[in-house]
Amino acid sequence: MPSSPALPPVQSARSLTTIDLVSGGRLRPGFGIAWSPEEYQAAGLDFGRRGARMDELLDALDALSTEDPAQHKGVHLPAALHHSPLKPARKPRPPFCLGALSERGLATVARHGDGRLPLCVVPSFVGIDGLIAQRLPLDRLGRDVGRAPEEIDAGTGVTQVADTIRLVHERTGIDPCMVDPMYAVKTVDETIDHARDGLGLIAEG
Repeated sequence: MPSSPALPPVQSARSLTTIDLVSGGRLRPGFGIAWSPEEYQAAGLDFGRRGARMDELLDALDALSTEDPAQHKGVHLPAALHHSPLKPARKPRPPFCLGALSERGLATVARHGDGRLPLCVVPSFVGIDGLIAQRLPLDRLGRDVGRAPEEIDAGTGVTQVADTIRLVHERTGIDPCMVDPMYAVKTVDETIDHARDGLGLIAEG
């Protein structure tokens, strides 16, 4: 969900709940704070407050996914008390996976996140040593708020699918890898073939 802080919490919670129910509890939503001031200008929002809005969005989504009646008393994203009987299949809610790189962003992951989506693609742009280096400050920030490193999952994008997934898991313990074909293929047909070949190799181990 790019530019997540610009999203309305009630509608977002209902959309995510619907997807999670339809998928049988397999939803893993990813939230991005965005980097483009123009996106916020177009929405009439203050780009400099996007971090505070992200914190409120995650608090609101947590309440709306787990409580009935539900509400969120926020400065930027309030949600009035209302009946909210429809809840996700996964309990207590789907995991929140956040993209972050800055100290402020990683602190948000430490407080609110169940997983982190590193801003890298292995091995095209960042090697595994770089991936490990990105993880260390998150572990520290998590401990500062009373969370053990294993409470915050990690994922990464990969392009050289089967071998990279195996190597990343062996070196870091990371299990979920988001296969990102953006820089590996050029057409829709190539994307489908890329996914089919990768799934076949992964199934073979």
